[in-house]
Amino acid sequence: MWNNRPIIIRIKRHENVHPFIQALHAQHVPLKRVVFRDQEVSFETTMHYLPKIRRVRRRFRLKMAVFYADELQVFRAQIWTLLGLAFMIAIPILCAQVIWRVDIEAATPELEERLGKTFHETFQLETPLSQKKLPSNTVIRQKLLEQHRELSWVHIDKHGGRVILRPQESPKQTEQTTDKLASHIVATKSGVITHFNIQHGERKISVNDTAYEGDVLVSGVLESGTDQVFVGAKGEVYADYWLECSFKIPTKITVETLQQKQWRVLIKGIHEEKVDYVQKKDLPNWLAPYVSIVEEQQTKTMQVELDESKIETLLIPLLHEKVLRSLPAKTIIKKENLLQAKWGNGTVEGKVLFLVNENIASPIQGLQGE
Repeated sequence: MWNNRPIIIRIKRHENVHPFIQALHAQHVPLKRVVFRDQEVSFETTMHYLPKIRRVRRRFRLKMAVFYADELQVFRAQIWTLLGLAFMIAIPILCAQVIWRVDIEAATPELEERLGKTFHETFQLETPLSQKKLPSNTVIRQKLLEQHRELSWVHIDKHGGRVILRPQESPKQTEQTTDKLASHIVATKSGVITHFNIQHGERKISVNDTAYEGDVLVSGVLESGTDQVFVGAKGEVYADYWLECSFKIPTKITVETLQQKQWRVLIKGIHEEKVDYVQKKDLPNWLAPYVSIVEEQQTKTMQVELDESKIETLLIPLLHEKVLRSLPAKTIIKKENLLQAKWGNGTVEGKVLFLVNENIASPIQGLQGE
């Protein structure tokens, strides 16, 4: 019995109705809710017996109408309905385990291209791929920040089978330079040397060595037998070191996030004269005094209540950005570890350990030949 869908059969009153019903009983056709009315007789059975009922009906020459008894039911307990429901639940779950696209949304197309090339060369992933094969957010962020030192952070959002990378560039800072060469370059902090960017001088320490505060990293005085030759020292020496920071902030904070940029037409005398904009279109001289076309950076302000689920997605990035702004230019933060977090009295306080890569070189002046 493969089809047990209930049906209602209505037969027009006739002298052959009673023999018809008796014939159905004789053939073991189950009938339920048999109702006799003035104009018709109705009863319920299942689709399985419909061919047999039609054969008997033709013998007695009766007019019959068939209706489904479960038309108003949302869920029908049939094998095909159950299979369809199972597929409807299983397909989204299976698709959610697959990464279909990895997109990069950066401020410029050039940055998107460079970051996309680095991502594919570093991880060598081809979509679609399993969620398990995708590296963690921390690993992706660390690898991209190591290769692109102009970035301060990489936001990673996952929406179903789509991963979106949103790089954030470091704030522009003006570097102060001097033409006078130093005698030596010494370490201002202790750390593990990662790489050099030297224009003048001789290295006194190697990559992966530990430098301590005050150590000479690059010498501007070369030894030639008993003589000393001053060539000067100039350059940068980068090292990794751990920086521990404490924080205490309210659990309810106001966050302002950057939205998409939009072009806007401003008419003098109607709109405000002073408007913050990213860039401005060049207009003809006859039109510029009356109309301005500017690109504005849209922002969104919202109230957020911090909880344990927002530590990784909100609190750590905020602390990351705050610490990075307090450090010198070209500094990057490779990794962060939350040491502790304590909640109470409407605040959250704790400590975070940052792995910082910074230029620890400091030039010192002295007499030539020293």
